[in-house]
Amino acid sequence: MSYPPGNFTARAAVVNRTHRVVREQAQNMREQRERERSLWVPLVICSLLMLVLCYSVWYMLDGYDVTPSGIPDASDQIMLLLIWLVPVIGAALGLAWYRRERERANEGAK
Repeated sequence: MSYPPGNFTARAAVVNRTHRVVREQAQNMREQRERERSLWVPLVICSLLMLVLCYSVWYMLDGYDVTPSGIPDASDQIMLLLIWLVPVIGAALGLAWYRRERERANEGAK
């Protein structure tokens, strides 16, 4: 069976283009995984430091939680909870914003 010579050239170009596109997508996926993986370590370290900091401040404030009338005053502990929740809420909002922008970029690329 003989094929026309131009047919092989066209098929080779399509195959080469497909291979290039697949390699490029694999490279993009590898880079994305690296970026996501590199963010987990600092996030865990910061969360652990915040936990230790909140626990130590809470422990320090524990001795001062009774007012002269004998009613427990939790205003300092509520402030401490807010100090803990503000960065967590900020991180959650940042993650939501990042995912939304990434989805928009993916939709724009299609």
